[in-house]
Amino acid sequence: MKTRNIVTAILAGTLAIVPAIAAAQGNGNGSRNGSGHEAQQRAQVERAQRDLDRDRFQERDRISDPARDRDRTQDRANAPDEARQAGNHIYGYGLMTEKERLAYQERLQNMATEQERQQFLAQHRREIQVRARSRNIELDDRGNPVRED
Repeated sequence: MKTRNIVTAILAGTLAIVPAIAAAQGNGNGSRNGSGHEAQQRAQVERAQRDLDRDRFQERDRISDPARDRDRTQDRANAPDEARQAGNHIYGYGLMTEKERLAYQERLQNMATEQERQQFLAQHRREIQVRARSRNIELDDRGNPVRED
């Protein structure tokens, strides 16, 4: 990352200085033919652009590195339960074991029709309500325990 920043800074500086130098030389030597110098300047700008493009590709490859993806996965795994379940809420989540949650998700994914899913969800809801009553726990509409403050 430091190398990329250094290379980018050098290239940016070069791109900023070259036109100023060319202008100064052009003003001092009005009779001199500038087309050769312009070709050199154009070639230098093209090399700088290629270097920047190469750096972008290297940065993209570094970002998609499997080790980095593994770190993201670990971050998600260590997140609080609420964050992990943000888009995938299970009714009575807090009353279930991890094994029950995995079995629930697997069964739900393997259902072929919407009718099967609805029947499964209704049965699951009844089972969680029975479990909550047996533990003297009141549940809200989403199946979360109601806290008495």
